[in-house]
Amino acid sequence: MGSSAGGNGETRAAKVPVLDAAQVRVRLNEQGRLELRLPDGKVHHNARVVSAFPISRPNRFVYFLDEEGKELGLLVDPRKMDRECRDLLLTQADQAYFMPHIQRILRVEEKMGVARWEVETDRGWKSFEMVTRSESVWYVGRNRMLIRDADGTRYLIEDLSALDRRSRGLAELYL
Repeated sequence: MGSSAGGNGETRAAKVPVLDAAQVRVRLNEQGRLELRLPDGKVHHNARVVSAFPISRPNRFVYFLDEEGKELGLLVDPRKMDRECRDLLLTQADQAYFMPHIQRILRVEEKMGVARWEVETDRGWKSFEMVTRSESVWYVGRNRMLIRDADGTRYLIEDLSALDRRSRGLAELYL
């Protein structure tokens, strides 16, 4: 994530400490903000959580950031945290990467270069607009697709071949 320029023009990776999951504690403070207690006892009152690989490994390799976005540490495997902390951490990471998974494509209408999609996702019915295919659709695996709508929200089709026939047909036509 972070890097710093060396005196000779080289770029070198910043050292981000790898945190021991068994010694990291997180909780929500009275204001509903994430509070992080590091193994050295230092507490950060407005920490943020970001996944290093939100699509391919969303529950592994989690970075903690401070209020200014500076990396506080990398947690390699949250499964080693106590259950309460782990559940809170993964909920926070999920909220940071709000990405509904498309389960069915109900309808697509295209007018003047703008496609309006109506889809069923793991988070309910959604409607969104997509302007350009070339800048809005990425294959992130053999049958896995990431779609970004006109507002910047990302949607994931986990497996295009697993969609029902009608959804696959609409996807092939408009993607």
